[in-house]
Amino acid sequence: MNLMLSDLVWLSALIILAALWWHGQGVKARAVAHARLYCEQHDLQWLDESMVIRRLWPVRSRSGSLVLQRTYFFEFSSTGEYRYRGAVIMEGYNLKSVDVQTYHMQ
Repeated sequence: MNLMLSDLVWLSALIILAALWWHGQGVKARAVAHARLYCEQHDLQWLDESMVIRRLWPVRSRSGSLVLQRTYFFEFSSTGEYRYRGAVIMEGYNLKSVDVQTYHMQ
């Protein structure tokens, strides 16, 4: 088998993309757990059991290392009548914040 340099570059790029996707799935699983816990603690109903990434940005962590900050959106309800949006912000594997829209109390 005769590999050219361009083949190795493409293979390396594919491996890097696969590793980033794999890492992102782990971060998303943690974000889902944080959203679920937040909803349980505040007596909210997490709707659709889904989470969508809306932003991916490199930032400096508290320790000074470069990490990816991901913002995930989810929807919840407090009364079962209206839908509200929440956001989970992750820096690397660490939770930065959980933010939610103002909602009606039961």
